[in-house]
Amino acid sequence: MSIGSYSHFTRMDPQESDGTTSTWYNRSATMITAYSTVGAGSVLKRSNNVDEYFVWALFTPCTVSAGGESVEVPAGSVVIVPPGDSELSFAQEGSVWRGFTALNEDLLNVAPNSAEYARHPDGVAPVEAWPMPVDGYKIRVYDLDATDKHCYRHRTSMTNFGWPIATKPRALNAMSPHTHEDFEQVSIIHSGSMVHHMRRAWSRDMNEWEPDEHVIVTAPAIAISKPPDIHTTQALSAGEKVGLIDFFSPPRWDFSNIEGMVVNADEYPMPAEKPKSYAGVVTVYAADDPRAALNRTAQLA
Repeated sequence: MSIGSYSHFTRMDPQESDGTTSTWYNRSATMITAYSTVGAGSVLKRSNNVDEYFVWALFTPCTVSAGGESVEVPAGSVVIVPPGDSELSFAQEGSVWRGFTALNEDLLNVAPNSAEYARHPDGVAPVEAWPMPVDGYKIRVYDLDATDKHCYRHRTSMTNFGWPIATKPRALNAMSPHTHEDFEQVSIIHSGSMVHHMRRAWSRDMNEWEPDEHVIVTAPAIAISKPPDIHTTQALSAGEKVGLIDFFSPPRWDFSNIEGMVVNADEYPMPAEKPKSYAGVVTVYAADDPRAALNRTAQLA
């Protein structure tokens, strides 16, 4: 049993293929991620999507149609597509990533790793919609070159990533190992190769202990970190582009409370109160042990 969950798309057949378009899927408890390679004339359709979804059009331009409108999307964009019917059409060869939530039941069993989530895991918050956008649903296109921050949210999910794409790794003394309270992190490796480092805290039952993981993931690939496991990524590069996208659902309350963090915060109001926490307790000492007062809840990050 591994600590993280990994999908190496170059090592598997696509789940959908029609000759000009191939699509691979991965899922977590609350998110479904789709990676597609496309050709001139390719169209990616969604019917009756329950909620909004992300399109990461990093390298290939496309046209997004939904809600009676069509918008030309240049490469180097992130898009929020409204609920209902929608389609992405392409005039040239390339690739695109899409991010859906588990509210869309038709996608839950498409991914090869779906069996891992036949039961919703303990300690993971379910998808719950935040308030409506102030100007209603519509196609929203964000130019990644227009700002130096790249955290965006809609009603049911959030994304955060670096742009422009890096060409060198972080210094070895600048890693960021951290945990999450009650939500998963889907790391979408879109360029280059990375090492995904994972560590699971020891429980009282030594039979449950797992060795640390150091898994190399090469684009296109996905690594899922589950709460409250410790995780960080390390880029591998000798001048090549290397980068990832972090995808979360529901939206992160902590990021949303950092002034200036969320680029489109003015468009999407926050709930009046912090959502309920589903975090478990990290227990070291038994309840009847005098040291039990040192037990703590999972670290916020």
